[in-house]
Amino acid sequence: MAIESLAKPVVDALLKALDRARDAKLRANARTALGEAISELIRISPDLNKAEAKIAIVRAAGILDQDLFTAERMLKKVKKAARRAKAPKRKPASRRVKNASKPKSSGGARK
Repeated sequence: MAIESLAKPVVDALLKALDRARDAKLRANARTALGEAISELIRISPDLNKAEAKIAIVRAAGILDQDLFTAERMLKKVKKAARRAKAPKRKPASRRVKNASKPKSSGGARK
């Protein structure tokens, strides 16, 4: 009984230290992922899915800082630019081909 009462606080302290170490490693990995996401978004042709996944990792780790918000704003702007690039460019109204408004003949003989 005396050994159990002495061992329990030691085991609890060890488990708490392991949890802190795991959390510290998780946060370090999340910060690394955040840096990778930002560098991915800076590229000429970024992989948006990869950047989104890395930002989700950082959010799941519970890191809420300026770098995360900057990465999210960058992602939003890059997505918007990608949508604009994919959209077909419209010609100015003066250059568009207008449909002929002439009535079509029925192909029948004239009287």
